[in-house]
Formats: sequence, structure tokens, C-alpha cells
Amino acid sequence: MIRDAWALRSGVRLHYLDSGEREEVDRIPLMYIPGALESAEHFRSEMEKLAPRRTLAISWRGAGKSDAPEAGYSLEDQVEDAEAVMEEALEGRFCLMAYSMGVPRAIELAARHPRRVAGLILIDYPARYPAIPETWVERMLSSPRKIPERVVRAMQRESREVFLWDRLREIRCPAFVLRGGGEGSLLKEADAALFRERLPRVEIAVMPEAGHDVWNPDYGRFFRAVVSFLEERDREEGESSGALKEKG
Repeated sequence: MIRDAWALRSGVRLHYLDSGEREEVDRIPLMYIPGALESAEHFRSEMEKLAPRRTLAISWRGAGKSDAPEAGYSLEDQVEDAEAVMEEALEGRFCLMAYSMGVPRAIELAARHPRRVAGLILIDYPARYPAIPETWVERMLSSPRKIPERVVRAMQRESREVFLWDRLREIRCPAFVLRGGGEGSLLKEADAALFRERLPRVEIAVMPEAGHDVWNPDYGRFFRAVVSFLEERDREEGESSGALKEKG
């Protein structure tokens, strides 16, 4: 059963969804890092489909049920918010999955905690956090999502371009990079080549007809690819645990 939960960082309550109180012995937990100012609800249907694997999904500050303070929307703040959820909810190793602007956040988190992250799924975004243009503010404010104006403007104001390509070398776990092959994809082939060059173990899959939302038009193919990667990590972790027990 998916439940609401909260972590606290510097007085800010951060909401996340949690599908289980404890990890399944033979399945690695999965933590989802959404894009931009997305909430955990963005991933609820996937959490249901991935059961009985334990899954978590974050609501960024300013989004969903999380607090919406006046400041604290830089990349550094976002990564530390994700760390707060990680420390509150998870023990041991887990997989990370990130979409869009969640990708640079997940890369930095995985680089900081290479022994904790067992697998990394990165969806249609380069290893770069952008300096957000003011045009994004107007687009967000005119969207149907009810995000406070102060939050949107703070995120744009506090954003700075940060390149994370070198941070990929700090990541030791297997990675799976998905990108759209059609119009609207935000991960180009040149950037995919950099992932191949700098990640020690990486598989890159192209959804040929998809744009930035790589699950459209073939959601089944997308979901099967994600599940296959996670199940391979389960097998590797199980083999590794078995080898350690034999040595002990």
C-alpha cells in the first residue's frame, strides 16, 4: 500500500510516497527522482505496477505536499533534499531512477554515494543542470499545475549552469540511459556518447518514435526495459551477497 511520508531538512518538510515499510529480500528498492518541480504523484502508477518491489518517489520542495519556502531551490539544495529522503527512508543499497531535470540531481546524488547506489536509470536529459531562462517562468505559471509563483521565480533565480560530466566518473554502478529518438527529445546523440565514454557500465536505449516523454507512444516497451534493468540488478546483488556469505 502506497503511503505518504515526510523527511525534514533545515525545517522544510519534504513529502515522498513509499510503497512499503521494508525492503523485499530479493528485490532492490527503487527511489524515483522527478523532473523540474514535479511531485511524487507523477510516479504513483509505476509504483503500483512495480509492486512488490519497494519504491519511493520524491515531491520537490515547492511541489505537491512538500513545503514551499521562499528559497532553497538550487541544484545543491535539491540534492540535499533528496539525501534527506534517502537517509530517512532507506537502509543499504538501492536503485535510482530520474527523469528530465531530475537527471543531474540523481547523477550528483549517485556520485556522492557510490556505495549505496546499485543501479542508475537516467531518462532523456544530459549530465548538465541548466541556467533556467525567464521564459520558463511564464510557461510554468500559465500551466494548469498550481505551483506558487514565488517557487517558480525562486527556482529560476537560483539556477546556475552546472556541468556534471566529470561526476559520472565517480559512479561505479551499472547505468541505463533512455532517450527519445524523435522530435522533442532533450538528450541528443552527442550527449549519449559522453555517457558511453564516462560511465564504466552503461546501456543506452533509444525509443525511436518518442520525444522527451520516452514512454509515449510505446509505454509497454518503456516499462519492460526498466523492469529488465532492475531485475538484472537484483540478480547481481543476490550473487554478490551469496559470494560474501561463502567467504564468511
